[in-house]
Amino acid sequence: MKVRIQVKKIGKNRGSIVPVIYEYPETADTVRKLLEETVRINRKAYGERRKHTEVEAVLSGENIEEQARGGKVTFGLSRKDKVPEFREAVENAWQCFEDGIVVVFLDGKKLERLEEKMELRENSELVFVRMTMLAGRMW
Repeated sequence: MKVRIQVKKIGKNRGSIVPVIYEYPETADTVRKLLEETVRINRKAYGERRKHTEVEAVLSGENIEEQARGGKVTFGLSRKDKVPEFREAVENAWQCFEDGIVVVFLDGKKLERLEEKMELRENSELVFVRMTMLAGRMW
């Protein structure tokens, strides 16, 4: 089933949120399974991006200007050569959720526990928020 995930996109329209369509299986009925499937989808996409060589990753002048406004110009590829191990990535996602580093909303409702039952429907809206730890001292 197709689910919309809200993704913040940097660049020309800084801060704009763009929906991205992900295809989830019907079996994603708990937060734990949802996170596992999200890792599976993103890991596969990452692996596909890694297959492109640097020669194929040519940037246009417009791409360079757009990325420069964001503060960094890259080919979008990591210097690491390997795709993360699936099990490790899933366990990391679960731990981040449990620790409150990542907050997930499904159709506007905050998901609280890994074993929480949920129902993905066609065109449901998922929002993943990565929390930022603030550092500094009190004045």
